[in-house]
Amino acid sequence: MIKAQAFLEGRYAKGESGQNAGPGGGMPDGNGPDGNEMLESYESDIASIEDGDKYGNNIVDLYNPINYIGDEDTESPTWTRIVMGASESDMSLFASMNMQIAWLNSRTDVRLEWQWDGGHVPSEIFGESLTLYVDEMYGQYVEGAAEVTKAAAQTQTENGTATETTGTSKATPGFDVMDYGQETYEFGSSTQDARHFDKYVLKVLQEDAETLSELFNSEEK
Repeated sequence: MIKAQAFLEGRYAKGESGQNAGPGGGMPDGNGPDGNEMLESYESDIASIEDGDKYGNNIVDLYNPINYIGDEDTESPTWTRIVMGASESDMSLFASMNMQIAWLNSRTDVRLEWQWDGGHVPSEIFGESLTLYVDEMYGQYVEGAAEVTKAAAQTQTENGTATETTGTSKATPGFDVMDYGQETYEFGSSTQDARHFDKYVLKVLQEDAETLSELFNSEEK
């Protein structure tokens, strides 16, 4: 109950004008001023994804890889690599571990890496770039391919003379924007974020509609 309230306060929070804020946080999203209209809007959201995308698939189910990793109708890859920033604590750690377990159960070579100070979508660090890993795995699993290994680190006993970094960037340009796929293609739109569509949250809203209608978008907020 508390989690559902906090979740939806973020989804349907008011902007500075007093109107409901859309996913962007500033413009109204047309959800109306009270909990009942918010419920109607959420029911509409759920109904739209239950209908499926243009391929007949539920977009929320597609967003969760656990739903199809190892499925008998899914062709599993030979190898995969998970890089996860740990700054979001248990959510990111457990999500990545569950995904690793699913890959292992499907007999896929999987490597899980945690960056303890990494954000939601961490950057590549310590020379472990995505492109290098692809080359390493290709050399390991493709017959006749050249084997590629990372160059060994060189011992340094003196400080460098450079005063500032020059031209440094992520190993994979644009890597941090890959997380926003749910707002394009089949995972949502500019006004609907597929991550927020959940039938269990809808069930809470329906069963506790009377209580929640007094909590959301009231004059006290």
